[in-house]
Amino acid sequence: QPPPNNTIIDSVKNKVVLTPDGKILWNGNPVTGGELVSLLKQTLTYPVEPELQFQPEQDASYDLSAKVLNIIKGSKVTKFGFVGNEQYSEFDKAASAR
Repeated sequence: QPPPNNTIIDSVKNKVVLTPDGKILWNGNPVTGGELVSLLKQTLTYPVEPELQFQPEQDASYDLSAKVLNIIKGSKVTKFGFVGNEQYSEFDKAASAR
């Protein structure tokens, strides 16, 4: 499935964000799983593979996260990393203070 026309692939880095309402965002633009596959394949055609950053939002579905990670793994991208994890470095301080 080809990506929407307004979806841009950055030649340096691209970010996949998962939202709590079940959306997959590619550089801020909503895409389907099929469109994500197409975008990932396109990045592999670049002379230098762009970095792919993965950042699920706080209440994003674990199921969606697993599905998207499987899509990414199947795409064979090699420059991949998780971003934003530092926001979870201390789990719920308020709850532990009780």
